[in-house]
Amino acid sequence: MKKQGVLFGAAALLLLAGCSQKVEVPKSTAKSSSTSQQVKTSKKAKKTTTSSAKKVSRKQVTQTSSSDKAVWSSAKSQALKTYMTSFSQSMNQQYVEYAPGQDGEYYGIQFPDYLEKDKVAVDDQHVTAAWSENGVGQADYQVVGIYSDYNTAPSMGAHLYLFTIHDGQPVVLITEQTQGMPDNLMHFKETANTDLKQNFTQIVGGGSAATANTTKTPSSTANYQVPSELAGTWYGYSEYSDQPDKIDVTTFKGNEQTINGRSSTLHLANERTSEDQAVLDNKSTNIDNFKISNWGLAHEFDNEGRHWLNIRGWYQNAGVGEYYGVKIRDVNGQTMPVLTQAGGAGIWPDEHFYPTKAAALSMKDTKFDDEHNQE
Repeated sequence: MKKQGVLFGAAALLLLAGCSQKVEVPKSTAKSSSTSQQVKTSKKAKKTTTSSAKKVSRKQVTQTSSSDKAVWSSAKSQALKTYMTSFSQSMNQQYVEYAPGQDGEYYGIQFPDYLEKDKVAVDDQHVTAAWSENGVGQADYQVVGIYSDYNTAPSMGAHLYLFTIHDGQPVVLITEQTQGMPDNLMHFKETANTDLKQNFTQIVGGGSAATANTTKTPSSTANYQVPSELAGTWYGYSEYSDQPDKIDVTTFKGNEQTINGRSSTLHLANERTSEDQAVLDNKSTNIDNFKISNWGLAHEFDNEGRHWLNIRGWYQNAGVGEYYGVKIRDVNGQTMPVLTQAGGAGIWPDEHFYPTKAAALSMKDTKFDDEHNQE
């Protein structure tokens, strides 16, 4: 039987009872390697005080750079860690540091070990990336810090940040990739978060990072807008529907979703209050019944070439909620957008919605071969 969407009634509380325990990521033993020193004897004798003068390879110079050439240090690493604590609070996300000796998982991939596989892309271009204690090295991107909220993020909603030095400049890379790509690479891009960029630059330069802004204006609760491609009224056929003609009606407008006449408003995680977080952490039972009935948690992400909106209950800490994504398709010889409502770990389609009732009735329970249909 298909899911009926995320309607945030009292039933959502049943999801809270047993599934709030966080997954502890196993730590793998740090890999260590020793680099043998390679010394090349000069072919031509130079005028020096010793007859055994030697030339050091360029690779060795990079690896044994003197401290005055280093751009990163343990003190700067600690400053970044302190900043990421406040950043976590400001975003209502819980970021954990990954580093050699304290590896962490991101959708089944271990970091920083993964960097050694040479399977990183930035802006869809294959690049080299390597862990660096001092920010100096021969890779395109010297990774000096890794942080992720994978352990506590909603399903398909985790973030992985690489704090890097690229061509001598600080660059913060982010990925939200959840599945393998045809090129077998993990794809990153520079973060659009100006707060992260500015403070990392400040730390690399030897300054102190500012505390991340944790103040949210009251008007922020109305600032979220659903993706433009979702806006409007959609019609879907389901044999399980109790609506006339078995036609379900879903409408997205502004930050509101209406399913068969029942409405809820959509909000971002950074609108959660400390009281909300206490409920999610099972440290409080002071639940806001209004939010249970009317608020949904919205999160957007890209997967396999489609932009998705994931909606979960405001106090939901188990289950993946519902996914909504639009794709242009050929429907009975006409080109039109089709809205897919999906669920489960595989983003399995539950129901397809069309711009008209006629299209919904004509397509009924049609499945599309390019989607992960659960058998």
